[in-house]
Amino acid sequence: MLLFGWFFPLTIMILAVIFIVSGRINKQVENTISTSTEKAVEIFNMQIDDCIVASKNASYMPVIREGFLAYEDTGTKRELQETVSVFLEQQYKFNANFKDAIVVFPSVEGKAIFTFNNSTGGTYNDIRIFEEYAREQILEISKTLDTGIRLVNINNRIYLVRNLVDSKFRTYGVLVLELNYSSFMESMESIWGYTDAEIFVGDTLLFDSNKMNGLAEQCPQALLEISRDKTKYYKGKDYSYICRQTKKEGNSLTFLVKLDNQITYAQMWTTKYIVIIMCVFMIPLLFQVITFFHKKVTKPVVLMVNAADEIEKGNYGVQLESMADSEEFYRMQESFNHMSIQLKNQFEKIYLEEIALRDAKIMALQSQINPHFLNNTLEIINWEARLNENYKVSGMIEALSTMLEATTNRKAQSFISIVEEMAYVDAYLYIISQRFGEKFQCTKEIDENLLEVKVPRLIIQPIVENAVEHGMDISKQGRVAIRIFRENEKYLKIEVEDNGVLTDEEREKIDRLLWEEPDPGQEKRISLGIRNVDQRLKIIYGAECGLFIISNKENHTVSTLLIKIDNEQEQ
Repeated sequence: MLLFGWFFPLTIMILAVIFIVSGRINKQVENTISTSTEKAVEIFNMQIDDCIVASKNASYMPVIREGFLAYEDTGTKRELQETVSVFLEQQYKFNANFKDAIVVFPSVEGKAIFTFNNSTGGTYNDIRIFEEYAREQILEISKTLDTGIRLVNINNRIYLVRNLVDSKFRTYGVLVLELNYSSFMESMESIWGYTDAEIFVGDTLLFDSNKMNGLAEQCPQALLEISRDKTKYYKGKDYSYICRQTKKEGNSLTFLVKLDNQITYAQMWTTKYIVIIMCVFMIPLLFQVITFFHKKVTKPVVLMVNAADEIEKGNYGVQLESMADSEEFYRMQESFNHMSIQLKNQFEKIYLEEIALRDAKIMALQSQINPHFLNNTLEIINWEARLNENYKVSGMIEALSTMLEATTNRKAQSFISIVEEMAYVDAYLYIISQRFGEKFQCTKEIDENLLEVKVPRLIIQPIVENAVEHGMDISKQGRVAIRIFRENEKYLKIEVEDNGVLTDEEREKIDRLLWEEPDPGQEKRISLGIRNVDQRLKIIYGAECGLFIISNKENHTVSTLLIKIDNEQEQ
């Protein structure tokens, strides 16, 4: 009876527990590694995206282009160097993703204009190496880039290359940003069991942690045969390998990481021993423990799980009644109830914000056939216009494409920088200027220290469009002024002034839009747009913020956006 009634069943139970626990640990290890790899790749891609966005500043902001045009007029190279150097320092010197930033003007003799980031290890030696080994190769690469970007590895140095083009899409310079290797590899080093890593663009090695280019030859070749946005794991005897592939700017990125099994699976044997010891010592107390935990733990946990299931079904705000006579479960109950209420309030707030954002884009979405199809079609029309040297039409198509990108929001960004927001405004103003010609004028006064402040997307362009529609009269000169500045160190003010006169009828209409519920069937799209902007700002920043429309001393109409600002937003 002792042998068959206790020893054999206990042995079988221990073996079964070890087998189950080992299998779950193996699966958990693989899931943890896969998850950490995906997060590392996501962080890496976000850093690349930040670099691409930062590189666009050199094209979208006119500083370098105006400096080069001034050089062509005067031939003064020193002024060009000073202008470009100051711009590079402001934009890239303190960005942790870059070691140095370089601008090469093929038509300007002498060395490139540069700046380097001391905090990331950038030195003048990096510039010397670029001039000696990378400059000619990059200039050759730039000839095939057009307006795109390219990541290249030259002598184990990673460069991001972008052409600088004028309004006629002629390349006048090349922006070269050397990426900070350490910053980009930090995300890879966070993977559990990390030993080495290699990153490829297509079949070309981009990043290599040990600079030996041998990792791809060590792992099974079948591991590298992977489709986009998939993760593949291979467990070896001493080392394991994990591979993931993504897409970036039209290029295929493959991430290959080598893992040390002594680190990743060290917990397995320790867990097996612990399970065996626990099983041996817990057998005499098994029935008492089951009874105790069923009453004190299992039932309260089941109640919490059931309540969590209710939340998952959408019943936010569900509350738990008293579950157990213990302080710990009482505190868990109180915390769960508080969390449930907070979750309900948060979801209601997010829902209202999403509804407001949906209304802002509804007019564009109603006319949208297929964003990718429209973008491709506009690109074809743009090339036809450029080939026929109709640069005016080409510029209008580029502006329309920018506005289309703003409405589609393919990156699903709720907040963007003022620089990006003003790009949408500039695209709209360009189209308006082509429509009205000299009868339309627009001036801008923008504090450059606020260019990187994050604001809700699509809040300035609807106000500018309303100002143009309200203030523009074909029989007289239409003028719009845009001012962006800080007020009282706490608020960001965006003013849009037009020379239209605000009548009593229009004042009543504005009050109705901003303070009452309008009829979407009777109001114009622009009117609903300014109401939407006001609602979103009040939801996000509070009732004291929003849109305010008044007449100034000159009897001009001034639309003011008031937004809360803090130090984190500026950074």
